[in-house]
Amino acid sequence: MPTNRRSAVLLSAVILSALLAVPALAAPAASTAPPVTVTDDGPTYTMSNGYLTVKVDKKTGDLTSVKTPHTATPNIELMGYVSGHHAGYWEQSPALAAREVASISIDPASDNGARAEVSVKGYSDGKTILGPNPTAAGQGGGLIADLDIRYTLERGAHGLYTYAIYTHQNTYPAGSVGESRFGFKLSAHVFDWLSIDGQRNALMPTGKDWDAGDDLNMKEARRLTTGIYKGRAEHKYDYSADQSKIPAFGWSSTKEKVGLYIINPSFEYLSSGPLHFELTGHIDDGDGGDPTLLDYWRGTHYGGSVLNFAANEFWTKVVGPIFIYVPTGADPKALYLSAKKQVPVEQAHWPYSWVKGVGVDYPLTAERTTVKGRIKLVDPQSSMKAFTTLLVGLAYPDQPAVPRAARPAPVAAPPAPPTSYLDSRPRFLLASAQQTTPPAATPDAGQDHSLLPNGQRRNRGTYVAPRPAGAGAEARPAGAAFQPQGITWQNDAKHYEFWTNGAADGSFTIPNVRPGVYQLHAVADGVLGAYDATANVTITAAEKTLNLGTIEWHPVHYGQQIFQIGTPNRSAKEFYKGNDHWHWGMYIEYAKYFPNDVDFIVGKSDPAKDWYIYQVPHDIDNKPTGQDQGRATPWTIHFTMPANAPTSGKATLRFGIAGSGARSLGISVNGKDVGPDTDIGGGGASMIRDGIEGTWVERDFNFDAALLHPGANTIVLTVPAGGVANGICYDVVRLEVAPPTS
Repeated sequence: MPTNRRSAVLLSAVILSALLAVPALAAPAASTAPPVTVTDDGPTYTMSNGYLTVKVDKKTGDLTSVKTPHTATPNIELMGYVSGHHAGYWEQSPALAAREVASISIDPASDNGARAEVSVKGYSDGKTILGPNPTAAGQGGGLIADLDIRYTLERGAHGLYTYAIYTHQNTYPAGSVGESRFGFKLSAHVFDWLSIDGQRNALMPTGKDWDAGDDLNMKEARRLTTGIYKGRAEHKYDYSADQSKIPAFGWSSTKEKVGLYIINPSFEYLSSGPLHFELTGHIDDGDGGDPTLLDYWRGTHYGGSVLNFAANEFWTKVVGPIFIYVPTGADPKALYLSAKKQVPVEQAHWPYSWVKGVGVDYPLTAERTTVKGRIKLVDPQSSMKAFTTLLVGLAYPDQPAVPRAARPAPVAAPPAPPTSYLDSRPRFLLASAQQTTPPAATPDAGQDHSLLPNGQRRNRGTYVAPRPAGAGAEARPAGAAFQPQGITWQNDAKHYEFWTNGAADGSFTIPNVRPGVYQLHAVADGVLGAYDATANVTITAAEKTLNLGTIEWHPVHYGQQIFQIGTPNRSAKEFYKGNDHWHWGMYIEYAKYFPNDVDFIVGKSDPAKDWYIYQVPHDIDNKPTGQDQGRATPWTIHFTMPANAPTSGKATLRFGIAGSGARSLGISVNGKDVGPDTDIGGGGASMIRDGIEGTWVERDFNFDAALLHPGANTIVLTVPAGGVANGICYDVVRLEVAPPTS
């Protein structure tokens, strides 16, 4: 071959390789991209923009196919069809609604191919749209509301949007929305890398590894026996995260050079405020373990959320639009970086101008308001000169707290085989306790739960053991039901919330607030409790900017502060293992790290080394499955009373709690029992789910300050014996003392 021709061929090859290496991380200008098309295929709609081709089921509203020619194998299917709810889906489906209408809500023929949108809408007509056997947690009564699921594709976009509109008409009976999310089961032939945050951005086990794993103490946890992570406990909750800190998260492929990420352009439609921990992505716990991606807008895993509507109450909520970003042409780390860079692009377009129409309550920019102000901390006992972390938000006004019913005394029960901690019914049984023949009938009898030759049960990740014959809801043990809750910003899924990060001087700006009536709240690292405004804020569509001025925050104190362990920040991150808690069974590890239990000297001990993230029963069983019992666990606090501190009057132990599974806490002061404290519950199931942040609560315990004396003092906090996850995850422990009042 002549030299010049060979050089030209080599140059062409270099250029082609460069183009193939990153062909799609940067989207082409919309004006040069192909127009969007939409086709009615009978049972599905197909939308395409040249980069993506997607299909939507006209009955279920599911996203059944996503393909792009820019994968290493052009147009390989990205959706999963092995385990769980296949492909892309909203938790509730309109498929069983009394009436259903599928339509093209934005026709690209009318906008020169700029955008296409399809809608699948179910009408309740006052009846549940979910049929007789709804699957969502908390959805036992079904969903008595209209549901409109939409997908939108734009010219030149490297992704698509989805949103759902829930509407309870003023003629419908009372009801609720249960646990709810938009999610994916993705193809395991494609996706093998999960990116949640900087700590969890790595190659994942395979579905085969999951299937071969040994069961642990909950259906979502197994000890892997094969693959690159052999010996590791795989637990889907180890990928949970604070939703507001991960606006982009998803899966990618080392082989196909493609990613699929969920991007929340706004958090206004998500439940429970800016500190809500939730599931994100993981290996599905069903057979085959498809890669799973979840965007919860009403989540309950680290504390409950509330969404009830009364009879004849009109209510509607637009959830989303969520952006489904599908970059191609790079390795997983570069794809994840591209997703994070896409976040501010989507945020800049919020609210999207194309979300509109009859029955769509989605104010556009001209109808929204920017709220400004400054929080000024007024606390004579604090030396804090500036805020390090300040969150300021507007939420639906708090409702009065619902009185908490006393917990009934435990009822003796016959011995039972080891089961999950999380449900009164076992979600799986260990092989040693399984029946030798399949049950005749189970609530999910449509699946095969017979035994495999190795003694494991088919579909054991979704297995629900049969109840005794004739048993109904009354078969649940007393106290198994959730306590009723009044709406607060920490549990609200019914309304919208608007939060922002304040500056060090307390100034804040909250953009894009919908018209409505709100209560202002603030939480800050270093300040125990929250600022909750006593007067509501009314936002109208006519206001472009509302300046609230300077707002004084006077934190609550019950006397002089004597000591504080931890930093009030609504998590246990500053304690030992707080920066490395994403591992199954950290409640079991406590006994190894602290064989003699915690012995903490205020002013000398280091919370990051000497105070554990969980005070739990001290493991005495050491079973490989983690279904352990533990002895009572005393934690001893040594402190010195200042010379000027009162030694009479009322002493208050203030517990900031980020998670609790304990029914009581023993308390002794200088050797004298003053407890137990039986009002220590709250905070969500943080420990069993490997978290350090749940729905935050403060629990205060008073005792006679005369038990304290000048100089050295000791307080002992004791978690009673029990299951090793039944303890407390503290945010902070503080002692305050007030002199007698006369």
